[in-house]
Amino acid sequence: MKSPWTPALDKELMALSAQGLSFREIARRMGMTRNAVLGRSTRLRGIVYPSTILAWKANNERRRKGPRKPEPGRRAAIAEMAANLRRGMPRGEAMARASAAALWLDIGNYFGITRQGAQLAVKTWRERAGKPNKRPGRARKNKSTTSTKSIRP
Repeated sequence: MKSPWTPALDKELMALSAQGLSFREIARRMGMTRNAVLGRSTRLRGIVYPSTILAWKANNERRRKGPRKPEPGRRAAIAEMAANLRRGMPRGEAMARASAAALWLDIGNYFGITRQGAQLAVKTWRERAGKPNKRPGRARKNKSTTSTKSIRP
């Protein structure tokens, strides 16, 4: 996808920013979102925040470790899914079972669809079958009751 930013827009952004305008006002004048203007300004000025560096390091470490689901287990799950389909198991159920050990990408590739398409197929099957859509997770805390910050008048 081609970036909407041109050298002329970059110059306009920097000129408006030099005038001391807020990013909201610059975005309004340029017909863009505030976050688009803020992100572009940050990149043009070459600012790299510590949190960005930490995120890069964490992502690189995750990539080095490889996928969370090992390759042999993924292949076995796809083979089991194929066997379940041959036995007449509904496609969505077979896909849902395979998703425990295989990547959505693997499941999608088997059917010739995207990983998002595979996830949607399972979601649709679960809704039709009356099964819960998500695995139970931990309860979320209400931020307003657990906050330790005092409210200023």
